[in-house]
Amino acid sequence: MKRLLYILLALTAAAAVSSCSAGQGFKITSCSVQSLTPSGLRAVKAVLNLGVTNPGPQLTISKITGTVMDGEREFAAFEAGKVTVARRSSAVYPLSCSGSLSKGIGLSDLLKLASSKDFEEMTVDLTMRVRLRCGLGKTLKFKNIKILDLIEGDIAAAYLDMIINELAV
Repeated sequence: MKRLLYILLALTAAAAVSSCSAGQGFKITSCSVQSLTPSGLRAVKAVLNLGVTNPGPQLTISKITGTVMDGEREFAAFEAGKVTVARRSSAVYPLSCSGSLSKGIGLSDLLKLASSKDFEEMTVDLTMRVRLRCGLGKTLKFKNIKILDLIEGDIAAAYLDMIINELAV
């Protein structure tokens, strides 16, 4: 159960950070767990080490929150801390995250998902604040992002282009 929640949390946190680009070529190069602490049977706190390549200006990503949906029902909620990515760098940054299963989601739901590994119906709704060093910032909201799409590099690149255009407005 903890492992599945960790996987969902890691995917969504990586997606949140990788979806925030202030320049072309911004990408997540790695994601690993620094620490993982269960908080009861339904929640987990983690610190992820995110490898990030940023060829553009310094940016800060904060107020990352989201919901993982399984079809029409809410599966889990998560939030992540703030990360400041240095300009023109390739480095590893710690990102504090926490997530919890929604009410009505039980162990049987997790076991079913873990055994089938069917993420086809699962989507993520994300909200985050991106601020450039010069002070320009914007709150970005994304609805119904398919978890399977976040794994595909070409689709993630399309999200990056959309964000770049949003920040330019």
